[in-house]
Amino acid sequence: MSLGERWGRYVALTALALMWPAVEAYLQGIVRGAAVPIFGVAAVVYSVVYVWYCFSGFRSHGLAVPSATVGALTLLAVALDHLSGQMSANYFLIPLLVAGFSFPPRRALIGLGLVGATTLMEVILLARLPIAELVLQAVLVLPGVVLFGGSAMVLRYLLDTLSQLRAARAEIAQHAAGQERYRIARDLHDLLGHSLSLITLKGELATRLLPEGVHGADEVRDIVVLSRDALQQVREAVSGYRQPTLATELTAARVALQAAGIEVDVKQSLGALDRETEAVLGWVVREATTNVIRHSGAKHCGITLNRIDGRLQVEVLNDGWRVPQAPAGNGLRGLDERLALLGGTLEAAALPEAGFRLRATILGTAHPQPNAIDAEASR
Repeated sequence: MSLGERWGRYVALTALALMWPAVEAYLQGIVRGAAVPIFGVAAVVYSVVYVWYCFSGFRSHGLAVPSATVGALTLLAVALDHLSGQMSANYFLIPLLVAGFSFPPRRALIGLGLVGATTLMEVILLARLPIAELVLQAVLVLPGVVLFGGSAMVLRYLLDTLSQLRAARAEIAQHAAGQERYRIARDLHDLLGHSLSLITLKGELATRLLPEGVHGADEVRDIVVLSRDALQQVREAVSGYRQPTLATELTAARVALQAAGIEVDVKQSLGALDRETEAVLGWVVREATTNVIRHSGAKHCGITLNRIDGRLQVEVLNDGWRVPQAPAGNGLRGLDERLALLGGTLEAAALPEAGFRLRATILGTAHPQPNAIDAEASR
């Protein structure tokens, strides 16, 4: 959870100060008789619903939770007005804030209109003013709706824009790091690889030209062996640098899925990984993303990477067409082989109703066979 999100919840709670008309109505005895406990319960429930939304409800996906929250707060606002017998627009301001902040722009405008219309109806029913003053009060409702609802919409837009800018900066940094790694790998291969290859060839030629038993022949052979080992190490290092990184593959997956019109949700909590494990998980993300784009027809795709009971797990879940279980293609077979080198497993199956799940699991302490991944990546 970011610092802004953590403190933003507490800042949002200051909106409860708008409930002062309820406290005033209770202290001044405006609410009397059997309505007093009902009024108190309604005010407490109103506050609890808003506090719950600030701390938990705002994280929910979809429109069900914010819609229910706005509807509940609006109904409770109407109840508070009628129980006190007085019109107070303050009770409707918090639903306006929730509607403006929680909904996408078009639905937010609809929500603001409905809450504003309810407020206007309360003015007409409870204000008991002459027609001229009633019209004036109704007109004054509009600035409140625009001010509170509009400010919440603007705040949501600014926060979304800030989040996108941060994500863009992180993606640029990741791409820059990836490009630098590829440049180092290319230069290392072109420079050291070429030089060490020439040294090896010259050494082999020298051992052929030198007579058997001549002094220094063993040293020349040692030079050839060392140059071969150095060349092999350079090739292994280059293969490692050219392997996909998990951050790069997640960024590429997000861009590719969004370009295909698929909403994507990425959750990553793996922490630091060794190079071989990160490379295999990167291949999993790449292959799964390709399959989602080509075969699923999905509208939403979730990519989750986490640790469960000491195991590293990557799960790619989409809501596309339900497809029967078929023999694995070349891509999935290749993933299965890569995972097997790390002692991992691959599960790919259609969901009961719709969608498809691909899940790869690796032991958190697994070590690959020597150079197995590098050899595979350098083919």
